[in-house]
Amino acid sequence: MHLLVEMSLSLSTVQYLVFDEADRLFELGFSQHLTTILEKLPSTRQTVLFSATLPKSLVDFAKAGLRDPKLVRLDSEIKISQDLRMAFWSVREGERDVALLCLLREVIKVPTKHELEASLSKQENRGVKHKKKNAGAGAALLAPHQTLVFVSTQHHVAYLCHLLALSHYTVSGIHGTLTQSARTDALQTFVTGKSAILVTTDVAARGIDIPVLENVVNYDFPVGNRVFVHRVGRTARMGRRGWAWSFVGRDEVPFLLDLQLFLGRPLVDHVRLDGDVPPETAFTTSLVLAPFPRDALDEEIEHIKQLGEVNFELGSLRGVMERGTKMYNKTRGKASPKSYERAKEAVKEGKWGFGASIGGGGSEGGVYPAWVLRTGQLESKEPGDANESKVVQNAAHEGPSRDYLLATLASFKPSETVFEMGARGKTAGALLMKERRRTLAKAAPKPIQFRKIDEDMSAKASEHDTVDIEMANEQHIQVGL
Repeated sequence: MHLLVEMSLSLSTVQYLVFDEADRLFELGFSQHLTTILEKLPSTRQTVLFSATLPKSLVDFAKAGLRDPKLVRLDSEIKISQDLRMAFWSVREGERDVALLCLLREVIKVPTKHELEASLSKQENRGVKHKKKNAGAGAALLAPHQTLVFVSTQHHVAYLCHLLALSHYTVSGIHGTLTQSARTDALQTFVTGKSAILVTTDVAARGIDIPVLENVVNYDFPVGNRVFVHRVGRTARMGRRGWAWSFVGRDEVPFLLDLQLFLGRPLVDHVRLDGDVPPETAFTTSLVLAPFPRDALDEEIEHIKQLGEVNFELGSLRGVMERGTKMYNKTRGKASPKSYERAKEAVKEGKWGFGASIGGGGSEGGVYPAWVLRTGQLESKEPGDANESKVVQNAAHEGPSRDYLLATLASFKPSETVFEMGARGKTAGALLMKERRRTLAKAAPKPIQFRKIDEDMSAKASEHDTVDIEMANEQHIQVGL
């Protein structure tokens, strides 16, 4: 854009001007540049702006810079596809990579290289011997399991690609520092079915159409509702169904609460299995946040530990990723104040698997419905089936005691430090710690009182969204256009 203006090129013959991703151009501060370009163009040209969202600044620009503008809106009342299933998993600090492996292996069921080769070998034995047909068969086998994983930094891309490759998955990666040709090659590898997993930053959240993609994973929960919409919009396109799997850490709960208000759907702390496995359509009408089963996570923790013992580079990349995460968290945006209040109170109550309260909606209250639905650990029964209640009762009878023990251990905090053990408060170290606790108690901030938010707050979500830029409402559109 600067080049066109500075060189004073003649634009008198231009008939059409197209601004793609117009909302993004305004986010990046190019409004003045766009106005300057319009001034250099003939008045007879036609200008077209394509935008996934409609910021107020874009409406103002159309009012000032365009002549007789016309607005064409598609699915104006739908923020995300009705065919998109969404599941949210609460994860502990430092266990996102563990949760990702658990999700890929048990829920999405992404085949490894060896499993894919074995399947292709069986097809060859059945008579599919032609090389081109064999390659097409491999892509067809991967299609229902191909997964796009969104992360926050390029360091996450490097670490996860290395981890997944060591776990025998076919994987490719994209981030902003790669050259355009390298990005194209990585995307082409994924689209043609040569890799089952694509790990990428938000550079691939817009403007990319991947045919038959069924799974999108938010490894780091996106900051901003529109970023979430763009990410999950890579799947469930053109009438196809898809799944969006999102990891939510304790500090990311406020962003999820903002998203709940933005989408206007209820946030359920847990869906109990009262004898019926919920259908997939339940994940299109509500947001369910719950943890993974602890057993499955423990297996993956041991797997990653073994990989780290034989591969030094994995530990090095993980350290770089963790430092990158700290820097990213310092500079990321903020959720609305009310969402922080709601999140603090809910986590304090032990909801969503972040606490150890039994029956409070965490993993102790039952099995997460998406896990049951996709892993088949608890088969869905027809209404009235005599075996239905028996299966559920057995699962509920065997689980709580062990889950209670694990939750108690996870939340255990010793009542005394190493300086106080066996001293009964009589040593200098014990007296020092006692005084230290008294000082910290005085300095501790008072807890924020939880205030309930009315249901109609969902209609006013944009007023409390401090991350996104101001969106245009119907009044702005009528006045501006």
